[in-house]
Amino acid sequence: MPAALADLRVLDAAEGVAAGYCTRLLAGLGADVIKIERPARGDTLRRSGPFPSGRPHIETSGVHLHLNAAKRSITLDLRTATGAALFARLLPSAHAVIAPAAAHPALDDALAQAQCVVTRISGCGSGGPRAHWRAPEIVAMALGGYLSLNGDPDREPVMVWGEQAQYQAGVHAALGIVAALRHGEQHPGRAAERVDVAAAEAAAFLNAGALQRWRLMRRPQVRAGARPAGFGANRLYPSTVRPCADGHVHVHCHNRHHELISLLMEEPRLRDPDILAEPLAHAGEIDALMDRWLASRTRAQAVAAAQEMRIPMTEVRAPREVLADQEGHLRARGFFATVEHPHAGALRMPGPPLRIDGQRWRVARAPLLGEHNVDVYCDELGLAPRDLARLRAAGVV
Repeated sequence: MPAALADLRVLDAAEGVAAGYCTRLLAGLGADVIKIERPARGDTLRRSGPFPSGRPHIETSGVHLHLNAAKRSITLDLRTATGAALFARLLPSAHAVIAPAAAHPALDDALAQAQCVVTRISGCGSGGPRAHWRAPEIVAMALGGYLSLNGDPDREPVMVWGEQAQYQAGVHAALGIVAALRHGEQHPGRAAERVDVAAAEAAAFLNAGALQRWRLMRRPQVRAGARPAGFGANRLYPSTVRPCADGHVHVHCHNRHHELISLLMEEPRLRDPDILAEPLAHAGEIDALMDRWLASRTRAQAVAAAQEMRIPMTEVRAPREVLADQEGHLRARGFFATVEHPHAGALRMPGPPLRIDGQRWRVARAPLLGEHNVDVYCDELGLAPRDLARLRAAGVV
């Protein structure tokens, strides 16, 4: 089957999770993504763990192996005039480029005149009073308001695991690139599109429910632990994570027949009028009653019993359990794929996060640092091998 973006070429000259995830999505959909990395040191993703056996290696970072999969890698020092000149020679063949955070002034001039979609991903965007802020993950989540929502109400905020603001920014950048290219096709002759993505705004977009609640109702959404936040006493409940015999489950009430949770757990109190009228106001009592029933049941037993009554309940699974895929659901859908890597060996990798009828998701390993220098510089740009060797000796590539 063909790949949806097989005719697209993207130059990724940025570093970090947001740019890496953006171009990972594009590469999976078939785009030819050329990852431009600093000579010798590579992208910062290569130094982000975990590493096999806990031993850091520039080729075996778990984050790099995932986010740079299915791309090509060339090395180029964009801080030098020669590096900027070489980059400018690559631009005419590209449909889109992810701009670096810092580079030689000549490169900025080349990007300003580029006829492709130029995307910039940063902490706070290219304009505004905070444009100069670096805004790493915790800052982006704090500025976007999302950090204020996580954790118990009487304690300090708790960060969401991982780099969710960066991943969200990467999704928005990928969507922006495809939309800009589509718009360019529909309006030929217009100036090339520019896409500007801020991680803090991506976090705020993710947090839209809390923003809307304050804007329309002047009701703040405050931390409530594992319970719904920012709602009145009559909000439906349960909708929470609770412990059971072998882990945790997410329990949600039936939206139309609230009394079913009482029948499932054989707890008459759960269908008393005062609880049904103001369930969230009785959240502590409801949790205690549910915990008695859950304590004697495994996740699988609890979920099976709940789903027989059409009560939404799901297991909370650890990554090792997702990989084990005991029911074979992910295996039946062909989600996981195994690729061979020269340094990391056989890798079982996550597959497509989306599926398009008649289109394939591209599966390939992450490149070695500078693995495609000869392909790009010599075969495509026409440099002689001796010229490439001189550039390598000078630290440009």
